[in-house]
Amino acid sequence: RTGERVHDLLWEGGRVAGVLSVGPGGERATRARMVVGADGLRSVVLRRLGLLRRAPRLRKVALTAHVRGIADPGAHGELRVGRGGCVGVAAVGDGTCNITVVATGAEARAVGGDASGYFDRALREYGVAGAERVDDVLATGPFDWPVRRAVADGALLVGDAAGYYDPFTGEGIFRALRGAELAADAIHAALLRDDLSAAALAPYEQARRRAFAAGERLQHAIEAFVSRPRALALVSRRLARHRELADALVRVTGDLEPVRSLLHPALLVRLVG
Repeated sequence: RTGERVHDLLWEGGRVAGVLSVGPGGERATRARMVVGADGLRSVVLRRLGLLRRAPRLRKVALTAHVRGIADPGAHGELRVGRGGCVGVAAVGDGTCNITVVATGAEARAVGGDASGYFDRALREYGVAGAERVDDVLATGPFDWPVRRAVADGALLVGDAAGYYDPFTGEGIFRALRGAELAADAIHAALLRDDLSAAALAPYEQARRRAFAAGERLQHAIEAFVSRPRALALVSRRLARHRELADALVRVTGDLEPVRSLLHPALLVRLVG
């Protein structure tokens, strides 16, 4: 129902039985055999289920807007990394580029209530010359949202609501789509058996881990370098000399290739040589 915001869950006999939402007509109770929390970072469904494992530790904020007036990167993306975060540039057509500014640590706190001002200053500081913003700045974060599990009696989490850790590229589309496929299979089987308990939905949890665990481990490893300027400088120089390494890393972090593709002997030799 467009325009309605879920703010709580309905419970019956210790299991989720629907949602409470608020909209133009006031509060509404909607009952359901199955509730899927697909409400993104800071998910209401996740928090009401009590499945958040801990508070976020990775303090990063992403600011995104479209701009005109800069050189079109064409078929390539551009990533400029600095001490306080990074700026990513990608062409979206008609002379417009999508730009994302990622601020970390003290820089993330500096965003404060002025996301647009911080975004515009960051473009100047990172040397993105001639950029003219053509829409509002959208902010999101944190990029560290660990969950204990993604299933409960009568409920299931999918997408960013099911757990998130991606401090470098902010990629989430593949996980959302693939997670939805896995969730659909598990929900269908549970409905056929008329058993929507957490135990009956456990195959979804297991399938998620098989699909995403390796990528999450890689993102943790990437963050170990990104958060250390000297290590980042060393790796950046090597990636600049060996374009195939950078391409391989982008393909994996963008979910175009499996993590195991980085284990190709030729890539490993260039990376550690």
